[in-house]
Amino acid sequence: MMKDLTEISVMEIMHRGVVSVDIETSFQEVINTFIEFKVHAIIVTLGGEFMGVLSHSDIISNLKKHGKKIFDMTAEDIMTPKPFTIDANASAKEAAAKMANNHIHRLLVMSSESGKLLPIGVLSASDIIKAVAI
Repeated sequence: MMKDLTEISVMEIMHRGVVSVDIETSFQEVINTFIEFKVHAIIVTLGGEFMGVLSHSDIISNLKKHGKKIFDMTAEDIMTPKPFTIDANASAKEAAAKMANNHIHRLLVMSSESGKLLPIGVLSASDIIKAVAI
Protein backbone atom coordinates (compact mmCIF):
# COMPACT_ATOMS: atom_id res chain seq x y z
CA MET A 1 0.00 0.00 0.00
CA MET A 2 1.34 3.40 -1.00
CA LYS A 3 2.11 5.86 1.80
CA ASP A 4 0.39 9.24 1.92
CA LEU A 5 3.00 11.92 1.21
CA THR A 6 1.19 14.37 3.49
CA GLU A 7 2.02 12.12 6.45
CA ILE A 8 5.77 12.00 5.74
CA SER A 9 7.93 14.97 6.75
CA VAL A 10 10.94 16.10 4.76
CA MET A 11 13.09 15.57 7.87
CA GLU A 12 12.17 11.86 7.94
CA ILE A 13 13.48 11.09 4.46
CA MET A 14 16.19 13.68 3.68
CA HIS A 15 19.92 13.03 3.58
CA ARG A 16 21.16 14.48 6.85
CA GLY A 17 24.10 16.80 7.06
CA VAL A 18 25.68 18.82 4.33
CA VAL A 19 29.11 18.96 2.79
CA SER A 20 30.33 22.48 2.21
CA VAL A 21 33.13 24.39 0.54
CA ASP A 22 34.12 28.05 0.62
CA ILE A 23 33.26 30.27 -2.36
CA GLU A 24 36.98 30.51 -3.22
CA THR A 25 37.41 26.73 -3.49
CA SER A 26 38.98 25.77 -6.82
CA PHE A 27 37.12 23.67 -9.38
CA GLN A 28 39.56 20.78 -8.84
CA GLU A 29 38.97 20.89 -5.06
CA VAL A 30 35.20 20.89 -5.68
CA ILE A 31 35.54 17.75 -7.82
CA ASN A 32 37.72 16.14 -5.14
CA THR A 33 35.05 16.96 -2.53
CA PHE A 34 32.31 15.30 -4.63
CA ILE A 35 34.47 12.19 -4.93
CA GLU A 36 35.67 12.08 -1.32
CA PHE A 37 32.23 12.47 0.27
CA LYS A 38 30.25 10.63 -2.44
CA VAL A 39 27.61 13.38 -2.58
CA HIS A 40 25.56 14.88 -5.40
CA ALA A 41 25.32 18.41 -3.96
CA ILE A 42 27.71 20.65 -2.05
CA ILE A 43 26.81 23.78 -0.08
CA VAL A 44 28.87 26.88 -0.92
CA THR A 45 29.58 29.23 1.98
CA LEU A 46 31.30 32.51 2.75
CA GLY A 47 32.56 32.69 6.33
CA GLY A 48 30.15 29.89 7.23
CA GLU A 49 27.16 31.71 5.72
CA PHE A 50 25.12 29.89 3.07
CA MET A 51 25.66 31.37 -0.41
CA GLY A 52 24.53 28.70 -2.86
CA VAL A 53 24.69 25.08 -3.90
CA LEU A 54 26.76 23.13 -6.39
CA SER A 55 25.41 19.95 -8.00
CA HIS A 56 26.55 17.55 -10.68
CA SER A 57 24.21 19.40 -13.06
CA ASP A 58 26.05 22.66 -12.35
CA ILE A 59 29.34 20.96 -13.21
CA ILE A 60 27.97 19.54 -16.47
CA SER A 61 26.34 22.79 -17.62
CA ASN A 62 29.47 24.80 -16.80
CA LEU A 63 31.70 22.28 -18.59
CA LYS A 64 29.47 22.64 -21.65
CA LYS A 65 29.50 26.44 -21.39
CA HIS A 66 33.15 27.07 -20.45
CA GLY A 67 35.07 23.96 -21.54
CA LYS A 68 38.62 23.77 -20.16
CA LYS A 69 38.28 27.27 -18.66
CA ILE A 70 36.28 25.66 -15.86
CA PHE A 71 39.58 24.51 -14.33
CA ASP A 72 40.38 28.19 -13.61
CA MET A 73 37.03 28.79 -11.90
CA THR A 74 35.97 28.70 -8.25
CA ALA A 75 32.92 27.30 -6.49
CA GLU A 76 31.36 30.77 -6.59
CA ASP A 77 31.69 30.89 -10.39
CA ILE A 78 29.81 27.64 -10.97
CA MET A 79 27.36 27.41 -8.05
CA THR A 80 23.64 28.05 -8.20
CA PRO A 81 22.95 31.04 -5.97
CA LYS A 82 19.68 31.03 -4.07
CA PRO A 83 18.66 27.45 -4.88
CA PHE A 84 15.22 26.08 -4.13
CA THR A 85 14.84 25.23 -0.47
CA ILE A 86 12.27 23.65 1.79
CA ASP A 87 11.67 23.70 5.54
CA ALA A 88 12.60 20.50 7.36
CA ASN A 89 9.08 20.29 8.82
CA ALA A 90 7.32 20.48 5.44
CA SER A 91 5.55 17.42 4.08
CA ALA A 92 6.99 15.20 1.39
CA LYS A 93 3.93 16.11 -0.70
CA GLU A 94 4.87 19.80 -0.53
CA ALA A 95 8.45 18.93 -1.50
CA ALA A 96 7.30 16.78 -4.43
CA ALA A 97 5.03 19.57 -5.68
CA LYS A 98 7.86 22.11 -5.44
CA MET A 99 10.19 19.83 -7.39
CA ALA A 100 7.59 19.10 -10.07
CA ASN A 101 6.49 22.74 -10.46
CA ASN A 102 10.09 23.95 -10.80
CA HIS A 103 11.44 21.01 -12.84
CA ILE A 104 14.17 20.24 -10.30
CA HIS A 105 15.41 17.02 -8.70
CA ARG A 106 16.75 18.27 -5.38
CA LEU A 107 15.86 20.66 -2.57
CA LEU A 108 18.11 22.06 0.11
CA VAL A 109 16.50 21.39 3.50
CA MET A 110 16.61 24.33 5.87
CA SER A 111 16.01 24.70 9.59
CA SER A 112 15.81 27.90 11.58
CA GLU A 113 18.06 27.76 14.60
CA SER A 114 18.63 30.82 16.77
CA GLY A 115 16.97 33.04 14.18
CA LYS A 116 19.21 31.88 11.30
CA LEU A 117 18.24 29.69 8.37
CA LEU A 118 20.74 26.87 8.22
CA PRO A 119 21.07 24.09 5.64
CA ILE A 120 20.75 20.75 7.45
CA GLY A 121 20.26 18.29 4.63
CA VAL A 122 19.33 17.57 1.04
CA LEU A 123 16.13 15.99 -0.27
CA SER A 124 16.20 14.39 -3.70
CA ALA A 125 13.39 13.12 -5.88
CA SER A 126 14.68 9.59 -5.32
CA ASP A 127 14.29 10.05 -1.55
CA ILE A 128 10.59 10.75 -2.09
CA ILE A 129 10.20 7.78 -4.42
CA LYS A 130 11.88 5.47 -1.87
CA ALA A 131 9.61 6.77 0.90
CA VAL A 132 6.52 5.99 -1.14
CA ALA A 133 7.75 2.56 -2.21
CA ILE A 134 8.76 1.29 1.23
